Amino acid sequence: MDRWASGIDTAWLQLEQPTNRMVVHGILFCEEPVDIEVLRERVRDRWVAAYPGLRQRPTWPVGQLGPARWVDAPPDLTHHVRAVELGAPGDDAALARHVGSVMSQPLPADRPWWSLHVVSGYAGGSALLVNIHHGLADGVALNHLFHVLGDDPAAEGTPAAYAEPPRRPRRAHDWRLLHREARRRVADLRAKVRAAGTSEGAAELRATGRAVRTSSAMLARPPQDPPSALQGEPGVAKSARWTSMVPLETVKAAGKASGGSVNDVLCAAIAGALRSVLGDDVPRLRAVMPINMRPLDRPISDELGNEVGLVLPPLPTDEPDPERRVERVHAAMETIKRTDQALATFAGIAGSGHGPAPWTRALVARYATTSSVIISNVPGPVAPLTIAGTRVRDALFWVPCSGHLALGVSILSYAGRVRLGVRADTAILGGEEGVDRLVAALDEQLAALA
Repeated sequence: MDRWASGIDTAWLQLEQPTNRMVVHGILFCEEPVDIEVLRERVRDRWVAAYPGLRQRPTWPVGQLGPARWVDAPPDLTHHVRAVELGAPGDDAALARHVGSVMSQPLPADRPWWSLHVVSGYAGGSALLVNIHHGLADGVALNHLFHVLGDDPAAEGTPAAYAEPPRRPRRAHDWRLLHREARRRVADLRAKVRAAGTSEGAAELRATGRAVRTSSAMLARPPQDPPSALQGEPGVAKSARWTSMVPLETVKAAGKASGGSVNDVLCAAIAGALRSVLGDDVPRLRAVMPINMRPLDRPISDELGNEVGLVLPPLPTDEPDPERRVERVHAAMETIKRTDQALATFAGIAGSGHGPAPWTRALVARYATTSSVIISNVPGPVAPLTIAGTRVRDALFWVPCSGHLALGVSILSYAGRVRLGVRADTAILGGEEGVDRLVAALDEQLAALA
């Protein structure tokens, strides 16, 4: 049945450009080959039958005002789920070339905006590459779809948003989310006001006030990031890479001294790698960071969609000391948590989705000019998945870059380990060799955590 898209989903559809495709790419590394016919049957029964967006395509209103409309377009699974054979030697480099070429291509406009490549000949096994437009799903929704393909019930500790069957949504998605989040933030503020009679409560209330004023000023008049080699006019060609794995416990231990989270430590490592590649005289840069606002303890909507806002944390690329970088990231993220930055950007982007595409592009471009990299962190499966009898040894994803951003770094945990996916504009980062230098620098930063 045809349906209206939400404002936030429409906005991500509007941001599609030839030089930056708004497609989320996720990959599952399987230890053995996966039978494509079994996978097609599973996709038909568990994906297409259950999620309307996977059997619809977007259309645009006359005059380009108002949200997009999803219209029925049943997928042909011989096209949507297709086999890809890697040439010899079937290694990481060959797989990276394939993913990079896919990142450079649009999804067919006359069919639902997703595809699944069953890549054989890779490292003695296979890889499942999921390509889904951001207008259909965010990172949490992608991980839900990963779990749906699995053979067994989700492991204990898996969030309900991943493990539970989808629910039917109520209408007015954007406004319900804004209402829910506004109520929660008002309750938090009231609690801080009640606690203001203590010295700790008063200090927290003052810190919240300062953070909100600073954040509001930045969103109202976003500062432009200083010039660096990460800036330029994006081209069509993209490169995909990934780092080595590192145990989650190692990352947690690295942040323990400063109270830093896994995200704090890994963002500090990204800052260190950029400093290594760009030079010691690199100024402090800023990141765009999607923040999930979807309750992970509740089932996901069968419309999948987006429940993310954006925040703009500074990255301590100007800091030579690794421990101090973690402390600075932690302090910046604690300040952002005191604000409504993610909710404000969600409201702005969702609102722009009800107007013409240039409005959305102009708004997101304002955020993008403040930053030099997009960093996305999504919790992945807590235990190894098995698909069609084949064990999935690892997983990762790549966040799309909006506006003129040339670099995206994605963080995904999997079964007690974590690795980073790198999506880069090949020309701006100095060709394939430049992307390789960045990944080597990231690996060096991750190795230093041990």
